[in-house]
Amino acid sequence: MGRNELCWCRSGLKYKKCHLDREQQTPINIFEVETRLIAQLREGYCSYPNPAGDPCGPTIAKAHTIQKKGGIAAIAEAGHVLTVKPTMKDMIESEGNPSPRKIGVNNASVFPGFCGKHDTTLFKPIEGKTLPLNRDAAFLFSYRAIAYERFAKEAQFKAIAAQRQMDRGHSFFHQSMIQRHLNVFAAGVEIGRRDMDRWKMQFDERLLSGARDDFHFLAVRFDSALPIVASGAFHPEFDVQGNPLQKLGRNGADLDHITLNVTAFEGQTVMVLGWIGNHKGPAKAFADSFARVADDRKADVLVRLLFIQTDNLFLRPSWWEGLPFAQQTTFRKMVLSGSTVQARLASEFVDDGKSVVTAVALETVSD
Repeated sequence: MGRNELCWCRSGLKYKKCHLDREQQTPINIFEVETRLIAQLREGYCSYPNPAGDPCGPTIAKAHTIQKKGGIAAIAEAGHVLTVKPTMKDMIESEGNPSPRKIGVNNASVFPGFCGKHDTTLFKPIEGKTLPLNRDAAFLFSYRAIAYERFAKEAQFKAIAAQRQMDRGHSFFHQSMIQRHLNVFAAGVEIGRRDMDRWKMQFDERLLSGARDDFHFLAVRFDSALPIVASGAFHPEFDVQGNPLQKLGRNGADLDHITLNVTAFEGQTVMVLGWIGNHKGPAKAFADSFARVADDRKADVLVRLLFIQTDNLFLRPSWWEGLPFAQQTTFRKMVLSGSTVQARLASEFVDDGKSVVTAVALETVSD
């Protein structure tokens, strides 16, 4: 290539500023990349949509997507829980199929996505010892999940620049393999960023106006605390019976989304699904499919769903360690579902009838 041509890797830089003589450069330490990624994750901002009308506080908080005193505390043992998010070392040593790892409760489920003031004031109604299963509470759970997902997508986007350096010192063949993979990944992240910006804007408008007419939810309270908590948002591709709902991967398509939060109050787990928009679309169909599950199977179906749909997921250590190895293997594979490693399958959603928890659904509320 000409020195001043745009580089073949699609970085947007000139060849001389990018891949010229890349194979002669000193290889980058993969843990150096991870250190950069962690540093970028710590660069926070406040997700509150109207700082002019309600100024932010002076500091960015380590905001919890799942309340520490309730949900995290309900599954913690000796100050720790398990997270399914691996480190690069975990990925390398396990050849891409890591087990959950221990993490301190102070660092579980946190992201620097709100200032201290707004993190406290916005979510105070869902941070107490009790929780009413109503629309306002469900909206706050959904809003926090959307804010987290948007932050996570921004972090993924920022990380791509550091990951593009991972082909230093490699042959052109390996450079092209790495960059091709990153280009596919970057395309997906860009679509995700646009989706998250759109979802966040919808929730921002309703947060500020107080309008909840087109916000819908399904909440379930169980008779005991499950050994698992989570918070996230996703496109419902299949329902929990494995029926297709919408086809993903269509750039520019206005796809339905839904949030999923699982936490605990007064020794009982609460699950909340929430979405904005069509009361008859894929999100509604997904919620209805969960509501149809028998009350004594809802907890097991929920656990299965969490491993498939979110990595912002935390487990009680003794529960995980007590699972049969075959069941652990199944859940570890589910964590990879929908990634570049493993396509998501309808069959993964179908209840296999096995029991890994004993809770029974006591109360179901929808609107």
